[in-house]
Amino acid sequence: MWRVLDLHCHLLAAVDDGPADPASALALLVGLRQQGVVSAVATPHLLSPRFAPDGLEAMIAEAWPRLQDQAASIGLHVFLGAENHCSGQLDPETFATAAHPLGDGPCVLVELPDDHLPARAWASCFALVRSGRRPVLAHPERCRGLRGDDEGLAAFVASGGLLQITAGHVAGIHGWAMRWRSRRLLARFPQACVLASDAHDLRARRPAWDRLPAKFRRWICPDLPSLARWQGGA
Repeated sequence: MWRVLDLHCHLLAAVDDGPADPASALALLVGLRQQGVVSAVATPHLLSPRFAPDGLEAMIAEAWPRLQDQAASIGLHVFLGAENHCSGQLDPETFATAAHPLGDGPCVLVELPDDHLPARAWASCFALVRSGRRPVLAHPERCRGLRGDDEGLAAFVASGGLLQITAGHVAGIHGWAMRWRSRRLLARFPQACVLASDAHDLRARRPAWDRLPAKFRRWICPDLPSLARWQGGA
């Protein structure tokens, strides 16, 4: 079994659309560990109008120590990060300041809306680059606004940005369209792609590391420090 860093998964109980309770969170941790994941980043939704309950930071602070204990009990290393939603409503510099990194490293996971590309999306990503951090676009294969925007993606990649492709999409468990789009990005930008599960549960949005064809394992990052200098599967 290969070493797997899962840099994008929703593990915190009762915080967003991930596990509803601590028992479900533990079950997801066990599922990840059984599929070869040795370290994972909990990435609750942040800066999202859809997931903006009062006291979100307090909810994360309460759930995080419990998750750490659960992960330690099964030999899984966990880090705290965020899936930072870029709606374009924030000024790019403000977004760059507000976005939380993956663990204590320089990489920042950025989510775009599924249905469009916000006018200030690229400016927000480049603001992260100017601040010395490395943006990682979450599941770009899902964003309809990115389809046909190879020029924008190429500029993003040239700046040092990474593309987080969802393993389940590559494996085809979410349909042929996502399978095609994710594999097209791997072929078009091999040096910038990295795989993650975006796991939320063990059902519809389950991790799919065990379904990933062997030829795509070169896009698996082994640990969080390696992500900062990641050059994909080139």
